[in-house]
Amino acid sequence: MQQQAQGWLSTCFEQAHRRNFIPRLIRFGRVKLLGTTAAIILVANPASASVQSHQLAEQRQLFEQLYDQVGKGRLSQARKNLGALDDYPLKPYLEARMISRQLESLSAREVNRFVEQNMHLPVTETLQQKWLNTLAARNDWAGYRQSYQLFPPRGSHYKCLMLKAEMKQGSIAKHLDKVTELWIRGRSQPKSCDPVFAYWQKHGGLTSSVAETRFWNAVKERNFSLARYAERKISQSAGRKNTALLWQVRSHPERWLTRKSFSSSDQAHPIIVDYAIRRLAQKDMRLAARRWLSLRDHLNFSEEQRAKLNHYLGIRLALRFYDDAPELVAKIDPDFQDTEITEWRIRLALSQQDWPQVRLLIDNLSEEPQQSSRWQYWQAVAEQNITGQPQNERFSRIAVDRSYYGFLASEQLGQPFTLNYEPASFPASLQQNLLLLPSVRRMYELIQLEHFSYARQEWNLLFSTLNAEQKYALSHLAGSWEWHSQAIAGAAQVRKWNDLQLRFPLEYAELYQQSTRQQNIPLNWALSITRQESAFNPLARSGVGAIGLMQLMPKTARQTAKKIRQNLPAIKELYNPATNIALGTAYLAQMLDRFDGSRIYATAAYNAGPYRVKGWLKKRGHLPLDIWVEVIPYKETRTYVQRVLEYGVVYDMMANRPTRLLDDNERQLLALNLVNDEASVVAD
Repeated sequence: MQQQAQGWLSTCFEQAHRRNFIPRLIRFGRVKLLGTTAAIILVANPASASVQSHQLAEQRQLFEQLYDQVGKGRLSQARKNLGALDDYPLKPYLEARMISRQLESLSAREVNRFVEQNMHLPVTETLQQKWLNTLAARNDWAGYRQSYQLFPPRGSHYKCLMLKAEMKQGSIAKHLDKVTELWIRGRSQPKSCDPVFAYWQKHGGLTSSVAETRFWNAVKERNFSLARYAERKISQSAGRKNTALLWQVRSHPERWLTRKSFSSSDQAHPIIVDYAIRRLAQKDMRLAARRWLSLRDHLNFSEEQRAKLNHYLGIRLALRFYDDAPELVAKIDPDFQDTEITEWRIRLALSQQDWPQVRLLIDNLSEEPQQSSRWQYWQAVAEQNITGQPQNERFSRIAVDRSYYGFLASEQLGQPFTLNYEPASFPASLQQNLLLLPSVRRMYELIQLEHFSYARQEWNLLFSTLNAEQKYALSHLAGSWEWHSQAIAGAAQVRKWNDLQLRFPLEYAELYQQSTRQQNIPLNWALSITRQESAFNPLARSGVGAIGLMQLMPKTARQTAKKIRQNLPAIKELYNPATNIALGTAYLAQMLDRFDGSRIYATAAYNAGPYRVKGWLKKRGHLPLDIWVEVIPYKETRTYVQRVLEYGVVYDMMANRPTRLLDDNERQLLALNLVNDEASVVAD
C-alpha cells in the first residue's frame, strides 16, 4: 500500500510539473514548498513517475467506463472489471453506485456493511437515504430501525420514518417529545410524518398551547397557510384572541399599529408588532419607522428582537436616501449600538457632503471599524475638506494597506502601491503527508473527473479536522490542481491574505489577451472580473443560473452573441473557456460604451445590471466618484466594484505591467480633487 501511495504521490507531482506549477514556484522563490523528497521523485525517478501516471490514467478511464455502465444498468459488465480498481481511490464511489442500483436484491447485512465501512464518504449518505426509503417501502421497520441507528441521515423525513419504526415496534411512547418537537415547527413537515402525528394526536400530544406555539412559529416563518391550520387547533380564548389580532393587524397595519392595540404583558404581541412593522415598511417605510419608535419601549421586546428590528428599519431607511432619513435613522439608533447603521449614517452624510457630520459619525464608530482603511480614508477626506490642510500623514497610514482604499490613498499621495506580498512558507512534509491521505487521493481524482460537488464535500470533511498549517498546505495543493476557487477559499479561512500567488491565479492568459485586445478593454479588468465572479472556475454555475468563468446569464450571453455575430449553439457552450471569455469581454465592452467609457459604472452594471446603475446615476450621479461608489445601495455591488478595482492593481503589479487604480478622468472626479478644482476656480 505504501508503494502504491508513493507512486500516486509521484504522479501528482509529475502532473503538477506538466502544468508548469513547479517552475512557477521556483520563479517566485517558493520551491521549498515541495522540498527535496518531491524533487528526488521527479528528477531521480522520472521513468517510475511516468509509469505510475500511465497506470492511474488507465484506472481513471476504466472508472469512468464502469461508472457509466452502472448508470445504464449494466451491472454484470461492471462487476467483471471491478477488481482492476482495487487500489484506485474512487472504487468505493463505484461500489456505492452499484449497490444503489440493486438494493431490492441485496441483504441488509451487505448494505449495512458497506455503510459502516464508508461513513466517511460523502456518497454514503446518499446511498443510506435510498436504502432507508427502500426498507420503509418494504415495511421492514425492524431493519429500518437498525440501519437508521447505524448511520442517521439528515432531514425530518428520515427522522419521522424512524419514529414510525418505533411506533410499529411498540416503543413510541418514550419518544413522543420528539414528535412534539417536529410538529411545532413553523414549516410543513413531510408526508412521512403524518402517521406519527396522527398517533401522537390520538394519544393527547396536541394541546391548545402546543397549537399556539406552532401558530406563532409559522407566523415567524411567514407560513400563513400553516398558521391558519394550527389556529384551528387552538381552543383557549386568550390564544384565539391573539390570533384574531394578528389577522387584523396583517390586513391593516397602519390602522392597528398603535399603543392601545397591544399590551406589554402579552408575550405574543411583540411577534405581531415585529411582523406588522415589516409588512407596513413594504408600503410606507417612514411610517413604519415612526410607528416602531412609538411602540418599541411600550412592549416587552427582547434585546435581540429590538436590535433586529432596529437594524431592519435603519438600514432600509438609509438605502432609500429619503430627505428625513438621517433624522429617522438617528432616532432608531441614537447611541450608535449598531455598527452597520452607523456606517450608513456616514454614507448619508457623504451623499450630502456634510463633512463635519462625516467626521462626527466616524468618531462614534467602535474602534475596529473606525480604524479600517475605509473609514480612515473618509476621515482624512473630511478633515482636508474641513481644514483645507493636506492630510498626507493620514493617507500615508492608509496607503500601507493593500485594498481599494489603500490604493486610493496611494494615488492621492502620488506614491507606488503596496502589495504586502508574503511568499508561502511551511514544511514540505505537510504536503507530502496530505498527499498520502485517502481523502486527498479521492479529492484529487474527483477533480480530474469533474465531480466537483463530491470533491467539495470531501474537502469540507477533511478541512475541519486539520490545523491551520495543514489547511494552508491543502489550499496550495488545490491551487496546484487548478482548483482555484477552493484554494482561494482555503487561504481566506486561514487568513493568508498576503499569499498573492495562491489568491490571484491566472488561467487562460492567451484567451484573455486576445479577447481584451479585440474588444479594446483593459486586460486587468477582465481578469479581475473573472477572479471576483468565479475564481477562474470554468464550470462555475451560480444559484441564479450564471455560467462559467465570467458568470454570464444565458439571456445576456445570447444577446451578446447575436450582437457580435458569434455562434452560440447551446448554453452549455458557456462552459467552454474560449466562448465564455469572448462573450464576457464583449459584454464588458458594451457596458463600457453604454456608460460613456466609465469602467466603474460599467463594473457596477456587470454585477447589478445596467438599468439599476442608470437609476443610481439619475439620483446620485452628481456626486464625486468615490462618494458615488461608497453609497451604492447594494452592499454586494459596492464590494464588487471596489474589489474589481483592487484586484486589477494586484494583477498588473504581479505581471510587472504599468499600474493604476484609476485613470486620469476618474481621478479628477474624486471628492478631494473636485474640491481642489473648485478652490482653484475661486482663487482665479
